[in-house]
Amino acid sequence: MPKKQIVEKVNRMSRTEHESHPLQTKAIEKKRLHNGIEIYQNNEGETEFLYNEIFHKEMYFKHGITLPDHGTVMDVGANIGMFSLYVSSKSDCRVYAFEPLPPTFNLLKMNTSSLPRVTTVNVGLSNEIKEAEFAYFPTMSTDSVQIKYRENHDQDLRYGLINHYEDNFADPRMLNRFVDHLMSPKLLNEQIYRCQLTTISEMIRFYGLNQIDLLKIDVEKSEFEVLDGIEPEDWGKIRQIVMEVHGLDGEQISRLENIFQTNGFYAVIDYYEDLNIPNYYNVYALNQMHTSAGR
Repeated sequence: MPKKQIVEKVNRMSRTEHESHPLQTKAIEKKRLHNGIEIYQNNEGETEFLYNEIFHKEMYFKHGITLPDHGTVMDVGANIGMFSLYVSSKSDCRVYAFEPLPPTFNLLKMNTSSLPRVTTVNVGLSNEIKEAEFAYFPTMSTDSVQIKYRENHDQDLRYGLINHYEDNFADPRMLNRFVDHLMSPKLLNEQIYRCQLTTISEMIRFYGLNQIDLLKIDVEKSEFEVLDGIEPEDWGKIRQIVMEVHGLDGEQISRLENIFQTNGFYAVIDYYEDLNIPNYYNVYALNQMHTSAGR
């Protein structure tokens, strides 16, 4: 099947499953952010958290990562579009935003519909073209995860909820009781979606991209799969990579360092202390070929 037909099939199949899913009934909320941008959201706690991390702390722009005035950005794991909104508010970059989960993609599309330089794609990124089941959490969409990583994920969900709501509680005991309440099966409302996945290299070819100025990755434990989906000839097209990585042990840190070093990147793997989540890192990687060329 030709590459264009593959991508069209991916989008068509995802839309069909979205429309037929019986649990997609919750009314969509709209919120005005502190900077005046209006955004459709899953819930206010999650939106406030994302806004603080991306707009206020600018967590993705450390250790030499920059946003060009013009260029191409890939937002992998775009969620409701907060990072794409940030990029669009700060630059004239072309953004390709990828989100596999239909309910979250719906919000992403609504939030970026007025931005002509943002292209939204209802697929996830992985190491090959395939389908995969995801656990979707309406109260914690940022922690939705592939089913194969679902085991032992409750602790991550709990950390996420605490980080989202801790500013609303002076008493830690009340915060923990509130989180216990949200973690109940009824409120967690876990839903299963079968989603379409493709690779970064497939998207580079499909959209005819010669250079990616910034590749942002936030994919809840699927980070190595996304990197494995970059073919050797495409690493040189990427200038910068910033990514969140979950649950890294010493062996995985070494593996990650080796991936970047082998492909010509200088990487800083930075433990993210702000969230108090064990083994949670942000990675900031610069293509040394592009860095040298810019001197």
